[in-house]
Amino acid sequence: MNLGKLDLDLLIVFEAIYSSTDISDAAKQLGMSQPALSNALDRLRMLMGDPLFTAGQHGLEATAKAQQMIAPAREALGIGQRSGTHAINLATYRRHFRILLIDPIEAIVMPPVLRLIADQAPYISIESCLPTSPDLAEQLRSGALDLACYPCSFDAPDIVTLPICPVEMVAIARHGHPDIGDALDLATYTRLGHVALLPELQANLHVEEDLAAHQASRRIVCLVTKVWSIVSLVERTELIGHLPRWFAAEIADHFSVTIHPLPFHNSEQYLHLIWHVKNGTDPGLCWLREAMLAAVRQHGGGLAGPPPPDARERAADDWGAPN
Repeated sequence: MNLGKLDLDLLIVFEAIYSSTDISDAAKQLGMSQPALSNALDRLRMLMGDPLFTAGQHGLEATAKAQQMIAPAREALGIGQRSGTHAINLATYRRHFRILLIDPIEAIVMPPVLRLIADQAPYISIESCLPTSPDLAEQLRSGALDLACYPCSFDAPDIVTLPICPVEMVAIARHGHPDIGDALDLATYTRLGHVALLPELQANLHVEEDLAAHQASRRIVCLVTKVWSIVSLVERTELIGHLPRWFAAEIADHFSVTIHPLPFHNSEQYLHLIWHVKNGTDPGLCWLREAMLAAVRQHGGGLAGPPPPDARERAADDWGAPN
C-alpha cells in the first residue's frame, strides 16, 4: 500500500492508536494532548476515506483498511516484528516516557540511558515522575505512568514485576563520627539519632520489622522525602541513616561519609521493574526496559547478584503476556 500522501507524524499517530487501541493511551505514549491526537486521526480518516478505527467491546477496533495499512506504516516508520515485540528506528522514533524511579537507582541507571538517547534517539524524552497517588498499580493501569522501578512487587494479574537487583541496606555516618569506631554495634545504632524517609516511602524496606525481630527500635530525629537529603544531612550532623549498599558505594567518594553494615539481619528484598501487561509488547517500552536493564548489568558492583530464579521465571512468563 502506498502511504506517500501521509506525513511521518500522521503515521506515528496511526501506529500508536493501532497498537494501544485507545485514544487516551496513544496520546500519553506520544506526549500529545487528546484533542490534538483526535484532530490528527480526523485528518487520517479524511485522507484515507475510511474511519480506520471503530468502538469495540475491548477498545478501538481496526477496520479492514487499517489492517491493510499497519504493515506498510510500520515499515515506513522502521518498526518491524522481532521476537514477539516491535523493533523501532531510534533515529526517527518520537516518544515521551513517564517513569517512576526511586532516587538511588535514578542516579545509576539514567546517565547511560540518557547518553544512549543523545547518541541514537533524538526524539525520545523521559519525565521522572513523582507518585500522584498511593496506588502505583492504578497509575500504571491508567497510563499516568509507563514504567516504574521500585522496591515492591504486586500480586495482580495485570501488573508485571521483574526483579532486577537486590537491595541490601547499609548505615552511613559522617567521617570521624565520635561515637562510631571501626564497626557500628546495635547499642550505638539504637542510641544515635536517625535521618529516615517518610514512612510511606520506606514501607517496602522492612527496616522497622527487622529491628522489631531483635526487640530493638531506632530514634528517628528527621523525616525527609528524598534519599539525597539523607546523605547531605548525615554528612553535616551526627545523625546516621540508611542507604542501599550499591548507592552508598556510588556516592561515598563524593561525600564525607563512611559505610557500615547494619548491626542486625536485613530481610531479603529486590528492586523491580514494573509495568502494566498491556504494555508488554509496546515497542518503545520494550526498548526502554532493555536500556535500563543494560545499565544495571553494566554497573555491576553492588547491583550484582541475581534475583531468585523462581521470581525471574514468573516475570519472564508474564513479559507481555495477555491477561
